[in-house]
Amino acid sequence: MATGEERTILQTGKAYRQFQDLKYLIDDSCFPPGKLFKERHRYQFEFTFEVPDHLSPDVCNHKITSPTIRQAHLRPPPSFGDPSVSGLGGKLKDDYAPPTCKILYTIQAALFRNIPVIDKRDILLVHKIKLRVKPAVDEWPPLDLLSSVNDYCLEADRAVLDSHSKEEYGQLTVTLEPPKSFRLPLRDPHSLISSTVNLFLHYRVTGEQSDLPQLQSFRGQLIATTFYTSSYYEDVPTKRKDFFGRPKNYSETQFPPFSYSIASLDWVPAEDNCYVATLLVPITLPRLNFIPSFHTCLTSRVYALDLRLVVPGASPFHLRAPVHIYAQRDPSALPSYIATVGFDS
Repeated sequence: MATGEERTILQTGKAYRQFQDLKYLIDDSCFPPGKLFKERHRYQFEFTFEVPDHLSPDVCNHKITSPTIRQAHLRPPPSFGDPSVSGLGGKLKDDYAPPTCKILYTIQAALFRNIPVIDKRDILLVHKIKLRVKPAVDEWPPLDLLSSVNDYCLEADRAVLDSHSKEEYGQLTVTLEPPKSFRLPLRDPHSLISSTVNLFLHYRVTGEQSDLPQLQSFRGQLIATTFYTSSYYEDVPTKRKDFFGRPKNYSETQFPPFSYSIASLDWVPAEDNCYVATLLVPITLPRLNFIPSFHTCLTSRVYALDLRLVVPGASPFHLRAPVHIYAQRDPSALPSYIATVGFDS
């Protein structure tokens, strides 16, 4: 038997959901003669644990707001929250899951003995093994997290002032283009995982400043957010806090920050009294145990990129964009039939 299940525990209640339950019967031809097993003798049986591209549609039959949410809930999630199986490259590592939620995959082997006299079966042996699963699928378009009521910010405007007279020199607008997806490599825990982000700067001169603004500092940080609920998510999860401002339905992990030294911005004249510049910033994931972004009926793991830019004479720019992380598919593995057909609702 191969099972997949998730659990969440909150102060308001707890929830359990089994999203995979596959039973396999060993063919009689694989048993020893007379179906007699010898003590202290090893027997091997072929077994295939299948991680489908899509789960069965009946495991997510609650109300949802769009077919996109349904599709996300029907993709198999990674193992999550169990320190005995979390890891990377054969080593146990933290997957930064809060203690309030777990996603487990297990294989259970059971040996039965038929008792014809009473028409029953006697259980001789039951053994369970937990597995670490990291589903590798094609790069699905991530959910539109920007439309959710979360703290994303892709654009900020600031006035650039003289440090002494506080006279306004101009208006600076910084726009962050959401970064490309990060792809976790297949069977290679040592390679660097990188992507890039584009920053577009627009400066409109309103005073008599002769020099165009430059960056004083540039810092960034990746943040992992885990959402969990004791009911079912009908839409993209959003952050909720209690009366004291503490998280009620989510947990955040901040990864080590990074910084870059930008020598100068290459400003290009645009329309009257306006200049534009583009900044291409490489982003490399730290060598930690990142798991793919996922959404289930009870749990979600999403990532965000936080950027802080300091320009002399202006208040700091704080930008945040959602980041999608996915696992590379094995090119030799064909997609399952249900993934090929797809879902409409």
